[in-house]
Amino acid sequence: MKTRQKGLIAGAAFGFAIIAFITIQATAKPPIQKDKAKNLAPLVLTEQLQAQPHRFELQLWAEVKPKEHTTLTPEVSGRIVAIDPNFIAGGVITKGTVMAQLDDADYQVALLSAQAAVASAQAALAQEQAQARVAEQELRHLSREQISALALREPQLLSAEAMLTSAKATLQKAQRDLQRTRITAPYDALVVKRQIGLGQVVSAGTPLGELYSVEQAELYVPVASFDLAFLPEERMGIPAELRTEQLSRSATVVRDLGLVNSQTRMSHLVVQLDDPYSLRSQQPVIRFGQYVEVRLAGRVEDKLYAIPQDALYDGKVWLLQDDMTMQHQAVEVVRQTGRIAYVRAGLTDGQQLILTVPSFPQPGMLVRTEQPDADVVKAE
Repeated sequence: MKTRQKGLIAGAAFGFAIIAFITIQATAKPPIQKDKAKNLAPLVLTEQLQAQPHRFELQLWAEVKPKEHTTLTPEVSGRIVAIDPNFIAGGVITKGTVMAQLDDADYQVALLSAQAAVASAQAALAQEQAQARVAEQELRHLSREQISALALREPQLLSAEAMLTSAKATLQKAQRDLQRTRITAPYDALVVKRQIGLGQVVSAGTPLGELYSVEQAELYVPVASFDLAFLPEERMGIPAELRTEQLSRSATVVRDLGLVNSQTRMSHLVVQLDDPYSLRSQQPVIRFGQYVEVRLAGRVEDKLYAIPQDALYDGKVWLLQDDMTMQHQAVEVVRQTGRIAYVRAGLTDGQQLILTVPSFPQPGMLVRTEQPDADVVKAE
């Protein structure tokens, strides 16, 4: 009897075990499919690589300065009797404008005196020439050995010619002195400072004012030694662009100073800008003293990869393989400017560059590029 009860109990336990197993199998969740497991991989953004020719550009800074800077001084003395209205600080004067006029009465008198001296010397020379001809006629019956130079009035004739030459030189000086009473602008100029006033008596060498030429401006652009490698070997003629927040002007490199500054260890290129104050054009005005950005056109590299600088880590980038795994690749970076790095070697056209690297990346890590499904997001 007891044995029968034990058998029934064992059979019932076994039956319950079978029922529990069937229930668990029926209610258990199906295993995650391979595709859904793949969708759980980190999401990355990629960019297909393609090499392109690239012209380097240097972005530098320099101050705009006048090519010519002149301190005006008179060559003669006199009293200031007239001043041009534009001959004031900040005024712009065109080439040849009479900026200041000295009293020229004494110089007019000197000119008349010199002209009279020339006329007198010419008359004296003509008289001596006539007397020399008469003497030659009177002595023509004598041989040449018997006639002295004094008898032919040759010394008197030479003296008269010398007097005329001296008188003409004095006349030229008087004319120049008269012209110098008119102080004219040597070029189109910006008046920086005026140091004279009406009625003031000035002497030769007295400073009258300061002028900056507005015909051309120059910029001494400092260039680091490592940047020089990105410029053409022939520096003269390199196109340049001058920029501020409001304007842009074209300019040209005209020369290399050929020196390295002993303190900054920088080389200097001279950039020339024509007509900075736009007197002869409709270009925007660039003022002397402005600090502007100078963009120099550099040499051209035939094949470079331009990649975001954020995608570069210690000289390496992450690439996406065909099997959706990550590969760490070392590259040769030629130059980094702003947010762009230019790569010469280590990459191939058509490769996929990973722009957003997941946390704790590892070579061979499985990633995805498409957006995850909604149910997978909920499951995560």
